[in-house]
Amino acid sequence: MDFNYLFTSFDGRINRAKYWAGTVILAIISLVLDFIIGAIFGPSTIGAILVILVTLALFYPAYAVTAKRFQDRDKPGITALYGLVPVLIASLLQAFGLTGTPQEPNALGWICTLVTMGVGLWFLIELGILKGTPGPNRFGGDPLAAIR
Repeated sequence: MDFNYLFTSFDGRINRAKYWAGTVILAIISLVLDFIIGAIFGPSTIGAILVILVTLALFYPAYAVTAKRFQDRDKPGITALYGLVPVLIASLLQAFGLTGTPQEPNALGWICTLVTMGVGLWFLIELGILKGTPGPNRFGGDPLAAIR
């Protein structure tokens, strides 16, 4: 698997397997870094700043993976931003401590949770379950053609 292409390029298409691989890799990186930051810095300001930096650093590769998968579904890659930007904003609001606590979220916390869950469900169905466009489309050749 070409990780450079998967995480940095917006050209072409990827199938569901590569989408899931990229998503799982990014999730593991995020969880490990968040755990390390939490263990070292706890709920301090420095810890919050580092979590924000990790979130911002992982946005670009997440966008690259998601954009190529939308292109496999014959939709422009920019469609990924309709889901990723609200989730990024929700993550930043949480990192800044504006959403309450995980045990007692405030109204903004509930809104952010609902937005994140909605985007997660949309991406799960649209990108993780539904098949891509069979054959070539305006974004390139069928990524499954080489597998068959």
